[in-house]
Amino acid sequence: MMKWSRERIESLLVGTDLNVPMCDGCASVSSLTKFEGDSSVSTRKGGKKFGCFDLRFTVKWTGRAGGVESVEETEEVTGEIKVKEFCSTNDEDEYEYEVTAKDGKSESKALFKAYIEKSVEAVLLPKLRQFCDELKEL
Repeated sequence: MMKWSRERIESLLVGTDLNVPMCDGCASVSSLTKFEGDSSVSTRKGGKKFGCFDLRFTVKWTGRAGGVESVEETEEVTGEIKVKEFCSTNDEDEYEYEVTAKDGKSESKALFKAYIEKSVEAVLLPKLRQFCDELKEL
């Protein structure tokens, strides 16, 4: 189910707003850049289905710092979110996220990284739950 899993995670996450306060700018997931692991669906006695997965993936985020009224006044900031431990045998609080900031001025990178680190679990978790629910329905 790796092909389906990659496509579904990408469609669920790309475009997701990362909850940066409007006064400081905005940021969202722009692409899925890395995807690896295993994903399958098992059927047990009685026809009950289980989604089994052990995935690691990276999404790129892009943000605009400095106000959203005028593009000329904004600065682009980019980075990545690595989901290092997304496994069907783990509890949700065991999923591991790592946020990095790559491009932009150091002040903006630090600010965006801090905002995204605070919101990453709350923003991504509902979408990851949706993936889990849909996988076991296939």
